[in-house]
Amino acid sequence: MLSSFPACFFKEENGYSVFFSDFDGLATCGSDLDDALYMAIDCLAGYIHWLWEDGEEVPASSSIEDIDPLKIPKELDFAYTEYFAKMISVDVMEYAKEHF
Repeated sequence: MLSSFPACFFKEENGYSVFFSDFDGLATCGSDLDDALYMAIDCLAGYIHWLWEDGEEVPASSSIEDIDPLKIPKELDFAYTEYFAKMISVDVMEYAKEHF
């Protein structure tokens, strides 16, 4: 089953930070954009798998048009040089077979 959620990417001095606004506090990072994309997939798949394992409900995904990426650095007070939002899609069951 494919799950897709918006992620907000922020280029910082030492790489990228990635935040999932649909999951309170869910974030990861990468040393470069490719690493950040890999880590975003890993983070999302692992978190959804953990929710399933604990019997927790996975929230509905926001549309990418409905999120405000600039809200995140304002709330967390960090500096960035550029940003973008991207939908991250994972097949959690396939990911779990491979990694758990």
